[in-house]
Amino acid sequence: MTQQAPEYFHESIAERFEGLDHPADVRRRLSVVFDECLGRTSLRGKRTLDAGCGYGLFSAAAAVRGAAVVGVDIGPRLVALTMARAGCRGVVADVCRLGVRDASFDVVISSEMLEHTPAPFLALGELARVLRADGLLVLTTPNRVWQRAVRAASALRLRPFRGLENFVAWGELEQACAAAGLEVLVHAGFHPWPFQLGLTAAAAKVEKLFARGRGGRLMVNQALVARKR
Repeated sequence: MTQQAPEYFHESIAERFEGLDHPADVRRRLSVVFDECLGRTSLRGKRTLDAGCGYGLFSAAAAVRGAAVVGVDIGPRLVALTMARAGCRGVVADVCRLGVRDASFDVVISSEMLEHTPAPFLALGELARVLRADGLLVLTTPNRVWQRAVRAASALRLRPFRGLENFVAWGELEQACAAAGLEVLVHAGFHPWPFQLGLTAAAAKVEKLFARGRGGRLMVNQALVARKR
C-alpha cells in the first residue's frame, strides 16, 4: 500500500487537519469520550491506546488525566504531531495489523477512526485483541444511516475530507463487539443532525431525551463503551 492510497488521506493533510476539523464536533466528541463514557473511570496510570490518534487531541486529553498513552496512526507525521502534543509514545501502524502484543492496554480509545479503515470489523477485532481482560474500549464512529447524505455532501464539495469512509451500522457494531469478545455497556447516539447546522442547545436536549433509546439509532454518530470479557 502506497501513501497515495485512500487510507493515507489524513496523513496527506497532517499539517492542516486540525484547522479543517469543525470545533463544535471536536468539543462534543471529547465530551462524549471523557465526560460521558469515561467520566467515572480513572485513567491515572492506565495504559491507554489512542487508535487513530490524528493530530493528538484525544491523546493529550488522556495524558492530562494521568494515562500512560500510546498514540497509533497509519501516518508518520500524524504520530509525530501527537507525540509532540501529548508527550506520549507513538507507533506508526495500520490498525488492522497493529503488531502489538495481546492484552497490552487497560483502555483503548478510538474516535472517528473505524470508518477510515478498509475493514472496520477487522480493525475492531484488533482493538479488542490488544485490550486486557476487563479493559474498556471507548469508540465513536458515524452511523451508517447517514452514509448516503455524507457521500452526497462530499460529492458537492461541502466537506473538506475524502479518503475511506466505511460507516458501520448500529446493530452490526454490537454484533462485531460480541464476536470480538466485548460486552457492550453503553451504546448511544450523538449529533441528532449534522453539527454544521448549529442549534447546539437544542441538540443537547434531544440527545438527553433520546440518545440511549431508539432515537439514538437515527443520530449522525454513535458512541460505544465495551468491556473485554
